[in-house]
Amino acid sequence: MATTTRTTRGTRSRGSVRDPERRERILDAAVEYFGTLGYYGTSIQKIATEVDLTKAGVLHYVGSKEGLLKMVLADMYDQETNELLRSCASRPRPLLAEMFRENVAINVRRPKLVHMFSTLSAEALDPNHPAHDYFAQRERDGVEQALNIHWAVPDGVDPAEMLLAGFSMMDGAQLRWLRTPGQDFQKMWARCEDALFPLPMWEGYR
Repeated sequence: MATTTRTTRGTRSRGSVRDPERRERILDAAVEYFGTLGYYGTSIQKIATEVDLTKAGVLHYVGSKEGLLKMVLADMYDQETNELLRSCASRPRPLLAEMFRENVAINVRRPKLVHMFSTLSAEALDPNHPAHDYFAQRERDGVEQALNIHWAVPDGVDPAEMLLAGFSMMDGAQLRWLRTPGQDFQKMWARCEDALFPLPMWEGYR
């Protein structure tokens, strides 16, 4: 009896420590399922089965299904793009076209995250969706953050209008890229860039 008690305590002690590798596996599984099945089609049990944990074991790492949703969106998807904007803000002559190209390069490396983001973005058009407010606020915050950067643009160009047009075009281009696997997203974006930042007007600003 005493031996059983000691074993149980030891198990609890080890279980209370969050393993970073296991947390990463949970997040990777969530990205996969949210991307293919959406938020409503995904269950904590599905993720638990994928990563060889119990449902309680997954919740130990993420708190709740909504907590997991926040992790993959705010902590995973937004991290690199926020870092990109901070990098642009520190440059002496930040260029809009360069920022969009770097954003595309980031997304080329993470197609599953982009797939998840696109799926959840469409699903969250429903005002009752748990990510609805996130997407609405994200757009406002993203544009506001970008507008605090002193972009180098041709005379007469409104950076706010270019940002909104560019992000809208990016969303559409990403869907076309995801719809037909194997396409070169950077080449696709180069064609979009020619329309957004036409020469000779944008000569020296691309």
